[in-house]
Amino acid sequence: DNLSQPQKFKIQNDLIVEAGGYVLIWADDANTGNHANFKLSADGESIGLFDPTVQLLDTLTYGLQQTDVSIGRFPNGTNNWFKFSPATPGTANLESGIFNILPVPLISEQSGFFSSSINVSASHTLQDVVIRYTSDGTIPEPTSSVYSNPVEIDSTSVLRFRAFKDGYTPSLTETRTYFINEITDLPVFSLVTDPANFFSDTSGIYVIGTNGIVGNCSTGPRNWNQDWERPVSLEFFEFDKSLAFKVNTGVKINGGCSRLYPEKSLAFFFRGEYGNDKLRYRLFNDIPVYEYNNFILRSSGQDWWRTMFRDAMVQTLVEQGMKLDYQDYRPSILFINGEYWGIHNIREKLNEHYVYYHHGVDKDNIDLIEISKGIVANNGDVNAYNEMINFLSTNNLADPANYEYIKSIVDIDEYLDYQIAQIYSANGDWPGSNMKLWRERTAGSKWRWMIYDLDFTFGGNAQGLATTNTLEQATATNGPAWPNPPWSTLMLRKLLDNPDFKNEFIQRFAAHVNTTFEPNHVLAMIDSLANNIASEIPRHKERWPQSISFGTSWQELVDIMRNFAVDRPENTRGHFYSKFGIPGSNSLIISRNNP
Repeated sequence: DNLSQPQKFKIQNDLIVEAGGYVLIWADDANTGNHANFKLSADGESIGLFDPTVQLLDTLTYGLQQTDVSIGRFPNGTNNWFKFSPATPGTANLESGIFNILPVPLISEQSGFFSSSINVSASHTLQDVVIRYTSDGTIPEPTSSVYSNPVEIDSTSVLRFRAFKDGYTPSLTETRTYFINEITDLPVFSLVTDPANFFSDTSGIYVIGTNGIVGNCSTGPRNWNQDWERPVSLEFFEFDKSLAFKVNTGVKINGGCSRLYPEKSLAFFFRGEYGNDKLRYRLFNDIPVYEYNNFILRSSGQDWWRTMFRDAMVQTLVEQGMKLDYQDYRPSILFINGEYWGIHNIREKLNEHYVYYHHGVDKDNIDLIEISKGIVANNGDVNAYNEMINFLSTNNLADPANYEYIKSIVDIDEYLDYQIAQIYSANGDWPGSNMKLWRERTAGSKWRWMIYDLDFTFGGNAQGLATTNTLEQATATNGPAWPNPPWSTLMLRKLLDNPDFKNEFIQRFAAHVNTTFEPNHVLAMIDSLANNIASEIPRHKERWPQSISFGTSWQELVDIMRNFAVDRPENTRGHFYSKFGIPGSNSLIISRNNP
C-alpha cells in the first residue's frame, strides 16, 4: 500500500492461481501466507501490484469507503471500475451487484439499417444526470463528450452512451450501430469495443504488438498468439436486417497459422461476468441447438487466399451424407467499430459444449483429444486414448476377437466415414494434424470423430489435388513429420489388417463416391454456396486485397473445386484398385416399377 516501497509484501512463490480462478490476499497486517503486512485505510489510499522486476503492473487509488461496498472491475479484466454490494470475493464481479448504479440513458433510435442520415437523441429518467458519449468504440468516461443536442449520423457509425451523476455509480454503456446506405445479401455482425482491445501495441489482440509470444507459424513474438480475451458489444442482424440479438461477450483470436493473415478468425465466449452467460439464439436453422457458450466467426482459414467457403462446402457435404460431428456454417459479414471487415463464416466450436448440446453428454465427463502435430487432451486426459493406441500397436487386428474389442470402444461407422471424408476430399494437412475424437467417460462408451479444418481439400493446396493418392498417405509407414508421420497412420493400417474392416472400408468408400461425393451433387453444392456470397466478394476483396489472390479471379478459384468434383472419383477408384488389388468396379443399377 506504499507505491514507493514495491517490495513491502511479496506474494509467495507457491501461490498458484488456477486458470479462470481467484485468490484472496487479506490486507490485515498479519504478514503470513496470503495475509499481507499492511492494512488498507477506509479513508482512501493507493494499492499497487508489481512484477518480480519491480515494474508496476496495476494500481488503484480509492477514496472514502462505505461499509460492505467493494470496488472492482466489470467485466473482469477491463479498466471499468464499479462499486459492488454485495461483494463477491473469490468469484466473478456481476452486473447485478453494481451498487447505486444509474439506469442507462434512453436512446431515440435502435441499432439498424437506414437509407439516409438520421438524428440520434438521448435522455434520462432522472434529473441532473449528465449523459456522455463516444463514437470510436471506447466506453464513455467522465472526460468524454457531453450529450447536449441530437447527434447527426450520415455514414455507418457506432455510438456509446453512459449516464453520470454525483453520488451514483455511472450507468452501464448503451451501444448502438447505425448502418447508413449499407447493402448486402448476407447477415451482419457489428462488434464494438475500445480500439485498444484490438489494436494497442501493448494489449491489442489483433496486432503484432510488443507483448506477444512465438507460435502459430510466426517467426517472432506476436500479440495475436496470446490467449487474451477482450470485452466487446456484439449485435447480429439477420438476412432481412432485423436485429436478432445484442449481447456483451468476450472475444479471442481463433485458429492456428491463419493468425498470420491480415483478417483473423474470432471466437466469442459468453460468461456471466459480461452479463450474458450464454447466447440464447438459434444460429443455424438446420440443427436443434438454441443456445451457445461460444461460437466462431471464421476468416476461412487457409482458404482465405482462395474461395472463402471451401471448408464449409466439404463439411456441408459431410452433414448431408455421413455420420460425423461437423461444424455447421452460415456466411456473414462483420463490422468493427463501424468499419467494414469483410466476410466471416459463422461456425460452431468443436469443444465440450458442442458435445453437450449435440449429444447430451456431460461436458465434465468426457475425454476430448486433439491431434495437431502432437496429441493433447482438451478435456479429460489421454489415458484411454493411449490404451487404445497401445492395444492397436501390440495386437493383431486380423484376429476377430481383437477386432471385436476395438469395435466395443470405437464407433466404427463414424471412424469409417471420417477416414473416407478425409481421403476422398484429399486433405493435404492430415492425418498428423486437424483430428479430434472424444468419448464419454462411462462403461461401454465409444470413441467418436469430429471433422474440421478442411481448407487444404478439393484442390486447396499442392497436397490436396484430384490426383493426390491420399489413401497411400493415410496408410504410409514412413511418412514425414508433416503431414502423415507413422504414428498418425497406425490406427487405419492396423484396422485394415482385418478383412471385415477392409471390405467394409472399400465398399463404403465406393458407396460414398456414388452418393455423398457424386459429381453432380457436389457441383450443385459448390454452386449453391458460391452463389450465396458472390455479391459480397468484390467488396471483401477491396477490403482485403491479399484475400482471394491465389488465382486470376474468384470464379477461377471456385472452378478448382468444381474440377476436383468431376475428376476425383476416377482417381480415387484407381488408388483403391492399386492398393487392394481390385480388378475393377461393377455397376449396380437400382430401378422401380412404380414411377
